Order: sequence, then C-alpha cells, then structure tokens
Amino acid sequence: MKNILARGGIEFLAVLLGITASLWIDKNQNENQNENERIKMLTSLQIEINEIKNYCDERKRTWKKDISLLNEFLYPSNGIFSVDSILKMTTSKSRIERFMIIYRVFDPPMNRYYSIINSGDLKYVKSDKVKELLSRLHNTSFSYVETSVEYEKQLKQSFLSFLAINHSDVILARDNTKISINRYAELLNDAIKSDDKLKANFIMIKRYLEIKMTQLKLYMINLDDLEREINLVINN
Repeated sequence: MKNILARGGIEFLAVLLGITASLWIDKNQNENQNENERIKMLTSLQIEINEIKNYCDERKRTWKKDISLLNEFLYPSNGIFSVDSILKMTTSKSRIERFMIIYRVFDPPMNRYYSIINSGDLKYVKSDKVKELLSRLHNTSFSYVETSVEYEKQLKQSFLSFLAINHSDVILARDNTKISINRYAELLNDAIKSDDKLKANFIMIKRYLEIKMTQLKLYMINLDDLEREINLVINN
C-alpha cells in the first residue's frame, strides 16, 4: 500500500512538474515573442522617423524659399527691387506663380504608425513616454501644421480670383513665351507697388507661411524627442 502511495505521489509530482515546466516555457516563449514584436515595431518607427525627417527637411527648404521670394517683392534690400535677387533663387516664372496661388500640403509618411495603431501592435510598447510622444507628434503637432496649411489654402483660393480679376496681365504673362522671367518679375513688382490690396494679400500670405514654418519647426522638435526616446528604449 505504501509503495502504491509513494508511486502515486511521484507520478503526481512528475505531472505537476511537467505542467509547471510547460507553463514556464510557454510564458518565456510569449515573453520572447512579445519582446521580438516590440523591437520590430520600434525599429519600424525608427525607419519612419527618418523618412519623416527627410520629408520635413524638403518642406522646410521649399517653404523657406517661398518666404524669401515674397520678401524680395515686399521688402527688397535698401528698398530697391532687384530682378537679380529673384534670379538667384529661381529662373522659372512658374516657381514665382506657385508661391502666390498654390498652397503646399503637409503629408509626411505615416503608414507605419497608422498600421501599428490599426493592428493594435501599440500594446507591445511598454514605455508610456514613447506612447505620449507618438500621440503628441502624430495628433497634436501634426494637426497644428495641417490647420496652418488649411488657412493658407483658404486665403489663396480667395486671392486667386482677386488676382485674376485685377491683375490678369500677371496671370497671362506666365504662359507668354515672349515675356522673360525678368519682365515677369518686374510686372509683378509693379502690380504690388500700385495696388495696396494686392500688397496686403501678399503680406497675409507671408504671415501664414511664417506661421506654418513655426509649426513645422515645433513638429520637428517633437520628432527629435520621439527618436531620442525610442533609441533609449531599444538600447536599454
């Protein structure tokens, strides 16, 4: 009887140890899988951050040139308009027209972020700081830049009709191959000097561009903060 009880006890312990070991292995496997998914997701975000940085650098250069062109027409050096100053920045009539009537979208690459949100993979991020910075970047900061773009869009849409009605010669000159970039710039400058309403519109466009540039810089600061935090989390 004792032998039967002893054998039964040993078998029970063996089963218990087997179950415990199996649960321990499963737990370790799950933890390892979660860790792999976490690293994979954070690495994916790192790649996207670099893509967004490149995109923002391009937007920043373009918007900066828009502002510089506007300054040459509105506030020329020594108060004297210089076609040469315009030609140093562009030799294209289309490029000049673009800053007047076309608003520039802000559409950074965020497919990886949206994929992580939609799939629920954000659960693998243990760092509350990373989650906070992701939300600040892709929700708060992004919406500020988008709002600035929308205001610029509305202004330029109303400005386009004003320009076409009151300064059709400037609009027509862009496609006229007989009119050089030099003459085109002079036509626009003459129109600005002779029409305070036109000048006021350009001043408002410049202000919106500067606001948009400020919001972009804040967005890029948040992007740097996120990159730093993700690097810390991966390396720790």
